[in-house]
Amino acid sequence: MEEQPVLAAVVQLAGGLFPATDCPDRIVFIESAAYIEHAVRLSGPKGLVFSPEPGDPPVVAYEGGLSEPGDELLVGDDLFVYTQDYLATPFLAIAGPTIVRIGGSADHKGFLQDADLARTQGIFVEQLLHPGVFLADQCALGTTHPCAGTRRLHVSDTGEVRTAPGGLPLGTVESFTDAENEGCLGGVIDTSVLDDARASRPWLSRYLRAIDTLRDLRANGRSGYAVSGFGARLTKGLPDLEEPVDAPLLLWNDDEYLVCDPVRERVFRLGVDAAKILELVLLTGAAEQAIELAAEHLGLGGAAPGAVKTTVAKLVNAGVLRAEEPA
Repeated sequence: MEEQPVLAAVVQLAGGLFPATDCPDRIVFIESAAYIEHAVRLSGPKGLVFSPEPGDPPVVAYEGGLSEPGDELLVGDDLFVYTQDYLATPFLAIAGPTIVRIGGSADHKGFLQDADLARTQGIFVEQLLHPGVFLADQCALGTTHPCAGTRRLHVSDTGEVRTAPGGLPLGTVESFTDAENEGCLGGVIDTSVLDDARASRPWLSRYLRAIDTLRDLRANGRSGYAVSGFGARLTKGLPDLEEPVDAPLLLWNDDEYLVCDPVRERVFRLGVDAAKILELVLLTGAAEQAIELAAEHLGLGGAAPGAVKTTVAKLVNAGVLRAEEPA
């Protein structure tokens, strides 16, 4: 396999997020080649197996590891992937693709503190925005991130099967049967702690998607963006409202205004007036309320109804907003 598809598979394996297309049906990572036959069986006809020894497709040979802080994974001659713990993130000297893992309660607390800082002050951990850094197990950290479940499997050197190195055991390669799973970090953090964190911060998936969006923009040489709802609003003095967690993100810097839908991977550039109206629409979720706020906070007066409806219609036609959203 070529380097980029392999790296994409490593990121899917680590993050627990599988796109709708262009990815293996199941990715199996084995720490011991003794389980290669089991892994090939588990991977299925359109799967992928990472093995410490070579084999016929769908097997991809690797050296090193992908589980513990300090691990280095080598695939072929060119792809190195590093693994670090979350608390080391602010101090990373990023030399190549890096997986950042939550390895215990201290890491999880650090993640939540950083999320709170971004939410209240708009300050994101700089290293998390690097195009080569990927946060593992987002499905267990976010509030509405879909879990890939057993589409990813990690087989330890003793034959235990988990969805991730920090996950709950699901059996062994001999006894494993496909089942629903929500324990991708349950082996290192009590599931009740994860549940409490998500319940008290229903916006965590929005935070993770903001990181992904900012990282993708930076990969294209674009940076310095503020994100609406994270320490800032484009329009000052708005009521204390919150967007739905899966709503598009509104970003801006000195040069442009963008609306990004990370779920559907759409980005659209706006003028400043349309961006301000969109912010109100996302916050209220209802055209009438957005019109009232536009009249009051944007000084549109009687022109507010037409401005709101025209802006939303254009964004629906562009595919940025869904048709069922306010129009």
